[in-house]
Amino acid sequence: MTRASVAYGRRGRVSAANTGIRHTASTYGKAKFGTYSEKAGGHLNVESDAERFVTHLLAIDPRVRAFRPQPFCVDLIDQRLLFSRDALREASHKHRDVPGPKFYTVDFSIDWQDGLHHAVEVKAEGFEGDDVYWEKVARARPILAANSYPLRTVVAPASSGHPIRMNSRVLKQATHQIQAHLTDELVESVTRRCEGGPVSVRALCSDLQLLPGLIPVLLVSGVLEGDLAHHPICGTLELSLAYGDLAHLCLFEGVEK
Repeated sequence: MTRASVAYGRRGRVSAANTGIRHTASTYGKAKFGTYSEKAGGHLNVESDAERFVTHLLAIDPRVRAFRPQPFCVDLIDQRLLFSRDALREASHKHRDVPGPKFYTVDFSIDWQDGLHHAVEVKAEGFEGDDVYWEKVARARPILAANSYPLRTVVAPASSGHPIRMNSRVLKQATHQIQAHLTDELVESVTRRCEGGPVSVRALCSDLQLLPGLIPVLLVSGVLEGDLAHHPICGTLELSLAYGDLAHLCLFEGVEK
């Protein structure tokens, strides 16, 4: 069995991946933060592990229709949104003699199923930025709101053991495994076992001789539900029948500042 080597180098050179209005910052020898989501149009590169964490949240959230990394830039001087690199280049030239911050680039835009939109600022816990940075964000906020992109802020947990951080990763992986592993027989047996009320992951796997790796598949497909915002997917997590409801996958607010 061969192992694929980790890709290193400059993310901006990966033309097949979506990087948004500006090229993703150079990695300077570090591994790239790449991921895949149909909601984002396929492969995309982001600037940090915190941003990749957010792509997992948005990929599994049933309320999200589409999202894009670094979709546009806010011109703080002319108070407008710039949707292309050419527009950003022209504005940079126009404002070249203006002192202070001139532009702000949002980390993501979200298109919700209900037709609304949001812009998202992503920070890693412990690296939330200084006052100067947040003053720039404060200037951009009313411009974004006026253009129907209210700004929301997400802080990615520093602990790798945080339930939302742990669960979002395995749930994102499970979305690609539904077709291969979810069968009518599996759904029927799980439904019969859980009709009487909540059951732990450990008990369910023991009673039905299930591999624990099937639990995330049952969660993302709406067969089962659990408190995924506060408990990691492990033997003690209590599960109930979801009857097709996917509300338990709405984890975005759990890390919103």
